Order: sequence, then structure tokens, then C-alpha cells
Amino acid sequence: MSGHVLVCRVVGVVMLILLVSCSDNDTIKDPLVSEYKLDDELFSINTNMYWENAKTSGEVDQIRLMEPIPNSSLFDLIIISPVPGPDSLEGNYIFSKTGDIGTYDLVFVHAFDGEDKYEWLTNGENGEVLDIELDGVQNGQNIYRLIIPNFTLNYGYWDYLAGKWTSEGQKQFKISYQGSIEMQ
Repeated sequence: MSGHVLVCRVVGVVMLILLVSCSDNDTIKDPLVSEYKLDDELFSINTNMYWENAKTSGEVDQIRLMEPIPNSSLFDLIIISPVPGPDSLEGNYIFSKTGDIGTYDLVFVHAFDGEDKYEWLTNGENGEVLDIELDGVQNGQNIYRLIIPNFTLNYGYWDYLAGKWTSEGQKQFKISYQGSIEMQ
């Protein structure tokens, strides 16, 4: 009889531990430093990413980050366009401009004024896998981990008169982010 009581108590303690570990403010993994690196310059991410739904046909849904450039009134705008399946945003995506499920595209607009002026923008190029994981819930919001360990940005500008992309070179980019992706 006392063995049965002991087993019941152990099961009760284990269930209590599981219940407490599933609280509303848990994260699954160790904290991730939210930052991006552009060539050799490292930038902290101090704002939240947000999800922007496509407004017109032909556009794609986007995860956006509009991060202020230190000591400036300008921003870096990072646009990541993952194409998830019908179930969820979480998953691994490969870089491709095809728009197929399981792919992503990336655009980086440097020194953006929030209106229409910028120093340069990118036309993709190639990148490693984009990984998006749900990392728990905090204050009622889903917390995500988003990582692109390496991406080659082809930067320049679009020449509208000639109707073509004009490349000014390449820059190396990587990003890690842990936080909410707010709906807009």
C-alpha cells in the first residue's frame, strides 16, 4: 500500500512540475541575442519585427524590421518574405525568389528615411536557410526565434529609365532575432 502512495505522490510532483513549466512566460531555449551584422558592423535589434499582410494581388506577406540606425534619424529596413504552408509560420525556408512554399526572399533597405529616400537597397543574391521557431509565449504573445546565419546581399538600385537592376557590389549579412512578430 505504501508503494502505491509513493508512486501517486511521485506522479503528482511530476505533473505539478510539468504544469508549472508550461506557464505563460516560458521560453524553450537559452536567450538569443537580437542583432544583425552587415559586413563587419554589428547592430543591436531594439524594436520588434512585425508581420505585414500583402495588400494587393501579386504582393507577398512580409516580416519587417525597421531598426533605427544609431546616431541618425534614418532606419535600416529588413524585409523577409517567407512563404509558409497553410499551417504555421514556423519552419525552415530556403532562399528563392520563386515564391514557392518553403522559400523566402530578403530585401535590405539601408539608411531609409521612412518615406522614399535611401542610400541603397538589395536585390537578394543567395543565402543560407532561414529558421523560424516558436519559442514560447510571453505576456500573451508568441515569441519567435528567427535566424539567417549568412546571406550575400547584392546591393545597388533599380534604374527605372533603363528598366534594370544596377548592382554596386555585395555585402555579407546575418541576423538573429528573439521576440514577437506583431501583426499589422
